[in-house]
Amino acid sequence: MKRCLNNVMVSLMATLMMVMSIQLPYAHAAMVSTEQILEKQQTDRQRDTVIAFLNRAEVQQELQQQGVSPDEAKLRVASLNNDEVEMLAGKIDALPAGGFVGTLIGAAVFLFVVLLITDILGFTDVFPFVHPAR
Repeated sequence: MKRCLNNVMVSLMATLMMVMSIQLPYAHAAMVSTEQILEKQQTDRQRDTVIAFLNRAEVQQELQQQGVSPDEAKLRVASLNNDEVEMLAGKIDALPAGGFVGTLIGAAVFLFVVLLITDILGFTDVFPFVHPAR
């Protein structure tokens, strides 16, 4: 019995020593600079800008017309690296505020003003409320 107990104890100790000798990776700690934190925050803001753009109704409608699910597009944005997100957010920021609708309204106002001026000068007769200067 004593011999059996010794064998069990020796086996247990040998197993314990093997488990303790396994090399576990150590945690690596380093200082984080302010620039790294600011860069991470800026990238997060840019990623949020792109996601907010994708959440707009007209963008989602256009994505669906192109055959892309809005959720799939958001997953693709999440998988972009920092440089790609920065480039995409820069393009979104460069777009006009009204987009196509703003351009269309601007063109309509410009056309109205041109026709109004030509009506006042007597070259055209488009608007009945304008009396040409003769």
